[in-house]
Amino acid sequence: MRYLFLIFFLPTIAFSHELKPSIVNFQFIKQQQTLDFKLDIQLNLEAILANIDPSHDNTNDSENSEYYNSLRKLNVSELQNLFNQKLKDFTNNIQLFQNNQTVQFKIDNIFIPEVGDIAISRETQITLSGKNILENNLNFSWNKSYGPVILRVSDLDKEIVYTEYLKTDAKSKNFSLSKNQNQSLLSEILNYLIIGFEHIVPKGLDHILFVLGLFLFSPKFKPLLIQVSAFTLAHTITIFLGVLNIVVISPSIVEPIIALSIAYVALENIFLKNISLWRPIVVFVFGLLHGLGFAGVISEIGLSQAHFVTSLISFNVGVELGQLFVILVCYFGIAHWIKEKIWYKKFFTNPLSFIISIIGLYWFVERII
Repeated sequence: MRYLFLIFFLPTIAFSHELKPSIVNFQFIKQQQTLDFKLDIQLNLEAILANIDPSHDNTNDSENSEYYNSLRKLNVSELQNLFNQKLKDFTNNIQLFQNNQTVQFKIDNIFIPEVGDIAISRETQITLSGKNILENNLNFSWNKSYGPVILRVSDLDKEIVYTEYLKTDAKSKNFSLSKNQNQSLLSEILNYLIIGFEHIVPKGLDHILFVLGLFLFSPKFKPLLIQVSAFTLAHTITIFLGVLNIVVISPSIVEPIIALSIAYVALENIFLKNISLWRPIVVFVFGLLHGLGFAGVISEIGLSQAHFVTSLISFNVGVELGQLFVILVCYFGIAHWIKEKIWYKKFFTNPLSFIISIIGLYWFVERII
């Protein structure tokens, strides 16, 4: 009975709908007489319409989750009609300032994808545009109730010159057309550290379960160090290769294998008694695939060309800190107190590994269907 609650609780987490940051791409556009701009916004429209509190990590935690799930089943025209009723409120909650004066813009296009797998959020694309702005002293404002947003600013050559992660602040810092003028190296490092960390904790449940699978094999330092080192080295390699487009594999291939890696490592915990050469090799191979998953995330967010390498390293360090946090919580929260018990493997490692393997297999099937 002691693990019965886990059998119900963990699958509930597994089937939850993660709330991801919205992405705003600000593009400077040079016309003959004026400097214009375009704003491409990628967001979870259903979450905004359902007033999902951004403090929740997934929509199932919200009291409005049932309404949110009903919105995800609407076809394009139905969701569009509902959004049209709220369109004025939406545009009022998005503002662009120059020298503290409001900049006018118009909506050019709203693209809502067709209903697909309702277990996966669909990303609505909204395009705004405006005319006759100056190069400097611009600020973007985003209503806090819409959740965190990643602002990316591109120059006339579509090269990213500024990025900012808006989570608690509703208004961005000043940005401009010029490179390196507005964003310090330190602020960029902190931005990508936070994004990397939050991709693991609390949003990266699949990666958390994989790390937990490594931890459950043995809470002792040496086996854990060997496995985590292999995993870290592997995903660091493919993060760089993936972002640089040297290695590109479709997410439709990567994501199911990541799910399968969770199940495999968990099942091996049950049947493997001692660490062998095979275990680190398997972890390394799976780490390469997890790294491609990380690369997909950072490619979607975008990297500042001014601090490309620094931003990429900062994201990776944030991921490592997230993994370390998971391990420390597991160790000092539970394992430190029971690791020497003779029943540790039989009544702790094996049941939890079995539950994790079931979740991994479920995700594998879900991602290939």
